[in-house]
Amino acid sequence: MSQPNKHRGTIVPMVTPFTKELSLDETAAERMVDRLASHGIGAFVMGTTGEAASIPSSLRNRFVEIAVKAAAGRVPVYAGIGDNCVLNSIDAANAYLTIGVDAVVAHLPSYYTLTAGEMVQYFQLLSDQINGAIVPYNIPPATHMSIPIEVVKTISDWDNVVGFKDSENLPGRLEAIATLGNRDDFSIFMGVARNSLEAMRHGYDGLVPSSGNLAPHLWQTFEKQVEENDWDAAQETQQQANELAQIFQKDRTLGQSLATLKACMAALGLCQHYMLPPLETRPSSEIESFKPLLEAFEELPTGSSKKQD
Repeated sequence: MSQPNKHRGTIVPMVTPFTKELSLDETAAERMVDRLASHGIGAFVMGTTGEAASIPSSLRNRFVEIAVKAAAGRVPVYAGIGDNCVLNSIDAANAYLTIGVDAVVAHLPSYYTLTAGEMVQYFQLLSDQINGAIVPYNIPPATHMSIPIEVVKTISDWDNVVGFKDSENLPGRLEAIATLGNRDDFSIFMGVARNSLEAMRHGYDGLVPSSGNLAPHLWQTFEKQVEENDWDAAQETQQQANELAQIFQKDRTLGQSLATLKACMAALGLCQHYMLPPLETRPSSEIESFKPLLEAFEELPTGSSKKQD
């Protein structure tokens, strides 16, 4: 993370907070973005973690407006435009860019299986029609397809494709994506949080960890340690983040992990725990049970330290 003019750093894929009536909890949304920004952490709204596939366009637009206003230029704001209708993605992208996001994030449509050539054509259409920066996004658990490295190489040369986020954990893929880095005009982001340390060792520009919703201070610390080449300390912080993620991810489907993440956030008083259908809201009775599990990851006042057993 050595080139300051690039898209870089830690970008948290934000949970979308809802009220019991399943409307946007605007107060919580503003508070959550401000919390990230106060730690120097960017916000990625309307992604997989944010239940974007289940959210109507009017609510998406409102969350983007709140995020941009709350960030107030302190940190970058990214917004997802994933949709099975490319025209919807284009319309959303240009609306979000007008609102003021720094870039839009685009994964493949998920209904039809696409060839590599069709993937290039899809991203070409987005590039031609979107009036701003685009970060293509590979997430096979949601799209059921993997974007081949050759496709990434092709689209990385387009003027408004400013980066690539990869959330696929296959042997050798991290290293292959790393070969596309070390450029002033194209950034690479690691979307598999447990691979963050290895990614940064390979020259990635940034990270997209969902556990940052709970503990942005951990990732702020990690980023500082990487900047200082303190790899031993960064390894310890990576392990802490891995343990935190296990609280909401272990032995759960993607949807269940997102619901549990939101329940953990409710335990911390950050937002309510309600999920949009088809995902299931965790029982209210579970919320208290997460508090003792999360205590070990609380941010301490400056100069404080936890007592050792």
